[in-house]
Amino acid sequence: MKIERMTEIETSVIEVGDRIHVDHYTATCQELTPKGALFFLDQYLDKAYPMNLNNTNKGGYPESDLRKALQSDEVLNIFADIRDYMVPFDNGDLLRIPFAGEMFGDEVPQWIESDSNEQWPLMKDAHNRIASRCGDPEWGWLANTSRDTSPAFCSVTAYGAANGWLASYVFGVRPVFLIARETIADEGKDETG
Repeated sequence: MKIERMTEIETSVIEVGDRIHVDHYTATCQELTPKGALFFLDQYLDKAYPMNLNNTNKGGYPESDLRKALQSDEVLNIFADIRDYMVPFDNGDLLRIPFAGEMFGDEVPQWIESDSNEQWPLMKDAHNRIASRCGDPEWGWLANTSRDTSPAFCSVTAYGAANGWLASYVFGVRPVFLIARETIADEGKDETG
């Protein structure tokens, strides 16, 4: 019989697959980047959000109501315990949602606006693309727009597949964030180091 045992350790070295607690959620490291360790919430936030209240994908995710909501105190306060370790993405945001390429890799359908992101290793297993808020898997937003329908954005279904839906629809949100590598390394040093 094979048993997978998870243990909690104190370390200054983060690896892909490591999990941390964020408020009452967990987040798993998806990738190590030059800026830091990229984490992705394992669950959707307790509150579901529309991408845009006015049902458009004009301006894409960068100009969306969802992006503004993720930078609000209401959402950022969830990350208060790890805020000192977080570093902003290139656009200055502390939180974002994933891109279709990060979730689906080469399996991104043609109707989705493409991005240049590679699939996260853990997302090769469709089970890792599935999340819930209240126990039952549900749909969640991705940052890509639909090429064919002006009010649509890409989403991940309750079964881990790519789909699209109207921007005003309320879906789950799983934020992505960076933890600084320098901060992680500094944690492991003693007072004299």
